[in-house]
Amino acid sequence: MIGGHVDHAARLAAFARGLSEAGISAALISQPQDLYYLSGTAQPCNLVVVPGGEPTLIARRFAELARRESAVERVIEGGGFAAVVRELERHGVTGGRLGLELDVVPATLYRKAVAAFATFEVVDCAPILLAQRAIKDATEIAAMRAAAALYEAVHDTMAAHLRAGVAEHELAGEVLRALRRAGHAGLVAQRRWDAALQPEGQLASGPNLAVMSGGPMTVSGVGLSRAVPFGASARRIRQGDLVNIDLGLNLDGYHADMARTYVLGEPSHLVVEMARVVRAVQDACLEAVRPGAIAGDVHAAGLGAARELGVAEIFQGFGGEHGPYVGHGIGLELDEPPVLGPGVTTVLRAGMVLALEPKLLSPRFGAVNLEDDVVVTDGGCEVLGTVPRAVFGVQADGSLDPIL
Repeated sequence: MIGGHVDHAARLAAFARGLSEAGISAALISQPQDLYYLSGTAQPCNLVVVPGGEPTLIARRFAELARRESAVERVIEGGGFAAVVRELERHGVTGGRLGLELDVVPATLYRKAVAAFATFEVVDCAPILLAQRAIKDATEIAAMRAAAALYEAVHDTMAAHLRAGVAEHELAGEVLRALRRAGHAGLVAQRRWDAALQPEGQLASGPNLAVMSGGPMTVSGVGLSRAVPFGASARRIRQGDLVNIDLGLNLDGYHADMARTYVLGEPSHLVVEMARVVRAVQDACLEAVRPGAIAGDVHAAGLGAARELGVAEIFQGFGGEHGPYVGHGIGLELDEPPVLGPGVTTVLRAGMVLALEPKLLSPRFGAVNLEDDVVVTDGGCEVLGTVPRAVFGVQADGSLDPIL
């Protein structure tokens, strides 16, 4: 991984302590991002963690790869829950509370687990692990900083290819080509069962910017069909259009989440004003991010700024559709706790990495969107990306002029 040595033993020990404090006798981890975080491999395995005992990685397939990649010393082969039962018995654990990642385990597999572990109470251990994952170490922050730098390839692509007449999906294809050449992993990991995003992100233009479609998104685009109703469409971009791209950037498994809005040609006075307002709203959110702050207070700061600037009715949506957030955690998955939304009481801590994404949407102009990733520091926060926080005008010669 970019950034240096990862102390998986310390991660496993911290997770085991969390299990013990919650009264959980053992945990079974199988979700790929959780596996990678704790063991160093994302091969198909079951990781058994018993407080006070040696962790065991049970390879369902590709055992030799798992042995080479994993930081866990004990790696054995075995498929199904019977192998897990035998490993628990080896530890002398035959009952109590058994933790599974119940936020992602399919219902059918859950029912099988309940039957296989009949002497246990099956409980959810995902909150313990996600809370631990929320605090990034220096290696993870370095990896996410490198992921954020991938947006330079997107920015350069918009300069080179955003012209009147190009279709949204054609431009998105150029973005994807540039990202893959720059090292993007080609997928965006998300924990939600109903989530799927194109690796080139949600690209939309003109009137499509004001259509909220397809899931828990606001500036979503409309896609190429009703089957996938988000992302780039076949619409051809016109002079004067606003064009937005919002995407997850995956490098070595760690994500950044960034968005910028571009205007093809000279911006109108309204667009210039909205560009300045969205930057001011994001500034207010940045000021609110500090250790000890409450996650919901960051949303309150953004909404308060929007009210002061007279744009509350188009902040994070319009009409009856307003996104109840101004950002979220990010890391091995695109959307991690905490949500920066009303009523969320999670206390921000140094080492958390958050995506701040204020946006203004209206049928009058479409949308302006500004998303950046920040790491919470002892004194506040630090922006990880390198592209200026601005809306950009794209000129005929390909030059990009920030609207500040």
